[in-house]
Amino acid sequence: MTQKSHKAKFLFIISLLTALITGIAGAADIKFVRPDLDIPVRRGRGERYRILKFVKDGDQLELIRENGNWAKVRLTGGTEGWMLNRYLSDEQPPLEQVRILREENEKIKAENEKLAQNLKRIKDLQEASTEELEQLQTSAEKKLAQSLQECNKIKDEHKAAQEVNKIMWFLSGAGVLLLGWLIGRFSSGSQRKRNRLL
Repeated sequence: MTQKSHKAKFLFIISLLTALITGIAGAADIKFVRPDLDIPVRRGRGERYRILKFVKDGDQLELIRENGNWAKVRLTGGTEGWMLNRYLSDEQPPLEQVRILREENEKIKAENEKLAQNLKRIKDLQEASTEELEQLQTSAEKKLAQSLQECNKIKDEHKAAQEVNKIMWFLSGAGVLLLGWLIGRFSSGSQRKRNRLL
């Protein structure tokens, strides 16, 4: 190969590299990590270790210990491995928080519904109790009025009996006096007859 062809090849490679570099730089745009990106859990600390499992954003796991940029974790299935600790957070992910808040909201709604039903039941019972109480009060008032009437009747009967008793005592006294007078009269008439016979 001649020196000219070497130069041409060299220039071609440089121009090709320049075009590639400028093309890559021009085509680059900003990207964001998706929340559901799979994060590898490896057998050891480092990229060279075999991947045991992938975890997703929001997965719950137990932190065993930290060593530099790596953390040893235990997954819910019991698998233990290492992952970059920058993927760990104390806070639940927003989607999980939303899910928990929705569950709590549903529980609150269910409790509110139960409370509303209980309140309705209590109101119904209160209304029924009020009606029953009014009926009992009316019945008690009627019975009280009947009892007062009976009591007044008994009082009147007792008063009448006392009056009759007084009259009976009076008549008994008068009868005794009359009987005494009659006996006295008959005995004095018999005495006179005897005196005349003598």
